[in-house]
Amino acid sequence: MRHPTLPHLILLFFLGGVFIHFMQAGARTLHFTPGEAGIGAAIGQGMFFFGGILPFWFLGLYQPIHFVNGIVAACILITCISLYEWARHAIWGRRFGVGLGDHVPEELCEVGPYRYIRHPIYMAYVLAYVAGLVALPHWVTGSLLAANLGLFVYMARDDEKTIAASPLAADYSAYRERTGKFFPKLSSRSPDKSTP
Repeated sequence: MRHPTLPHLILLFFLGGVFIHFMQAGARTLHFTPGEAGIGAAIGQGMFFFGGILPFWFLGLYQPIHFVNGIVAACILITCISLYEWARHAIWGRRFGVGLGDHVPEELCEVGPYRYIRHPIYMAYVLAYVAGLVALPHWVTGSLLAANLGLFVYMARDDEKTIAASPLAADYSAYRERTGKFFPKLSSRSPDKSTP
């Protein structure tokens, strides 16, 4: 695509920019020891940069974004950022660790989106890749979505295994019964426990 339109460039900016936001906001929110953020942070930063920002921006300059795809992708991005910020503010100051680490928070968080799902931040990450695939339907964006979906499912399982071996194990087991991993559980019973 030789002459991208202004709306096209704006959507591309947000498709890549969401990953920049994840990296910067995550560094301010998630708990890690400086210099020892761990493999989860390194994998996340690498995937966001080399598997998010660069391919979306590069591919987006050469592939047109159809109007309907752009509108749907923009709506998914709004949902993605809203979920991410809702989750980030819910865990602010609770010392949640970086994925694939062994840090366990001092208490469960059952407010905000955590009242309904256990991994809203990972879900927000996946939604960013879904938005990229919708805007730029291509085997590259499909592969990125599949790879990152696998990565974030693995990271969620690893986080849950770490918590299951911690002093929070009993509380977390009960919490798992009330909530879904990535989507709210369909049940007539609403979550009944929350911490301020």
